[in-house]
Amino acid sequence: MKNKDLAIQTIGLNKSFGTFTALEDLNIEVEPNTVYGFLGPNGSGKTTAIRLLTGLSSPTKGISCIFGYDSFARDMKARRIIGYLPDVPSFFSFMNGLQYLTYCGELFGINHQSAQKKAHELIERTGLKEATFRKTGKYSRGMKQRLGLAATLVGNPKVIFLDEPVSALDPIGRADVLDIIKDLREHTAVFLSTHILNDVERVCDKVGIIDHGNLIVSQNVKDLKKEYAKKGFEIKFTEDPSVILHIIRMQKWCEGVSCSVCEDNKYKLTVNVLDNAKAGKELLQIITQSDLSLVSFNTLEISLEDVFMRLARVR
Repeated sequence: MKNKDLAIQTIGLNKSFGTFTALEDLNIEVEPNTVYGFLGPNGSGKTTAIRLLTGLSSPTKGISCIFGYDSFARDMKARRIIGYLPDVPSFFSFMNGLQYLTYCGELFGINHQSAQKKAHELIERTGLKEATFRKTGKYSRGMKQRLGLAATLVGNPKVIFLDEPVSALDPIGRADVLDIIKDLREHTAVFLSTHILNDVERVCDKVGIIDHGNLIVSQNVKDLKKEYAKKGFEIKFTEDPSVILHIIRMQKWCEGVSCSVCEDNKYKLTVNVLDNAKAGKELLQIITQSDLSLVSFNTLEISLEDVFMRLARVR
């Protein structure tokens, strides 16, 4: 059943090309003012899903809605409230950045003076000030990504679709754009398609993991990491802790232990356990009795990459 309060909603969304199924029974719900990370390897169906959600392609079957509006109905009410940045945006090469964004504003019915003012604001916001009057045909790929992001914001959309928005950016540019995306949640919902797991972990509230056209999971990032959290500890020492490896391996709560040397020449002990509470207390006792110089003692952290690899292996 369609829910007008959801920024994005899909029900049993499918897309096939002949005998090949690119997307199968996609069911997702994205709340307003949320950054939703759509995560998966290249070829997993991410771009296909975005084309369906934005109405650029028709489904084999299923429903896709933007605040209750049918994505496939070519309804102008739906199109006016979305912004879309493809993975490889293209522009009129004879226009400069200011002219292009002004033109986009006029397409939304904004008068020329207001559209130009908006264009200047977006150029400043996306870090393109030095290229304001440069022809877009001479923009680098990273600059085109920034201009494309600016163009998606011209109409003050309620939902923004970003397909691999930082893939062409250097580390500084990537950080800048990710900060912009985080800020966007104050006024809009963002659907961020990417294969870069660290980016999703940095900016997203919720994540959907897709593989071979199938949605594996769609869940709050914190809850997902908590559900698949590792049990164990990462312990650093000044001296080689080999003397306590045998003692640790003998404990009933120990599932495995390994030792390595860090770049700072400290020794790192990774201990996987069945029960953090019991193991943590007894590990500290073992370390105290060994007279080793303890540098740090931390529980193991899990990343979205760990979660994705575990779920992909299950499939």
